[in-house]
Amino acid sequence: MKKWILLAILALAAWNYSLNQEAEERGEERGLVKEIVQGVRGAVYKRDPRFRCDGRRYCNEMRSRDEAMFFLTHCPETQLDDDNDGQPCELDFPPPNNP
Repeated sequence: MKKWILLAILALAAWNYSLNQEAEERGEERGLVKEIVQGVRGAVYKRDPRFRCDGRRYCNEMRSRDEAMFFLTHCPETQLDDDNDGQPCELDFPPPNNP
């Protein structure tokens, strides 16, 4: 039994290494640990009464600026901030003017 557990741990470590190498080539941060953390973080925030991570990823699927911000902040694998300035869906929901 211990051999199977050790083998499973080694397989997960190899898979994590592979994910990290592929992500580095694309200039992204990835890996098994990050995927698990994002999944847990998304599960925790699913309890927010207004919004929940439900698989939507794109601006045309959002209903409001607040919803887009929630998805950008808490849900993995979204594509809501093309210019990486922290403001999601700027063309669909322009940021408010700050005087």
